Amino acid sequence: MEYVPLGSLRDYLPKHNVSLAHILLFAQQICEGMAYLHSLHYIHRDLAARNVLLENENVVKIGDFGLAKAIPEGHEYYRVCEDGDSPVFWYAVECLKECKFYYASDVWSFGVTLYELLTRCDTSQSPPVKFIEMIGATQGQMTVLRLIELLDRGKRLPSPKDCPCEIYRLMKNCWEAEASFRPAFHNLVPILKNFHEKYRAQAPSVFSLC
Repeated sequence: MEYVPLGSLRDYLPKHNVSLAHILLFAQQICEGMAYLHSLHYIHRDLAARNVLLENENVVKIGDFGLAKAIPEGHEYYRVCEDGDSPVFWYAVECLKECKFYYASDVWSFGVTLYELLTRCDTSQSPPVKFIEMIGATQGQMTVLRLIELLDRGKRLPSPKDCPCEIYRLMKNCWEAEASFRPAFHNLVPILKNFHEKYRAQAPSVFSLC
């Protein structure tokens, strides 16, 4: 196992002043890694800031493939049969309702991961905290049922503070209810590259915020 002294983005971002452009560079690298994984016919199933590791201050790598599964040849999704804990607040609606995991289900999780990065992994703004604010305190399977009801009503995580509108729109594209409407990772790479270059050249005072 490779040693990564800087740890995960979840641990790193709250402690360091990371610019929006740098966040978008990390997001681009995540999409590049996920595009490669999908090209090998694997889905990750646990993409989150806690599982994105820093090799150095400019390079991130995707880790924790404990839930990764191969998509069978000729199939579009993997159906989960085993019981166990799952990161439900990062999961797409089809995962929660049918235990089906498509390539596009990882894209939904990327949208949640991008939300985490834009909040700088502030624990008070984490996906579980924000979703529980919307569904109310609950436990066990009732949490999943209420989360499904919320998502079916079209509710999504809010725009992070100081998040440009076009980046929040990209997140919401990743959270389309219909899996086939979500962008693929190989399409997200050039979009995020363009965002990175754009915001590297702009001062925060001219960002168009939501």
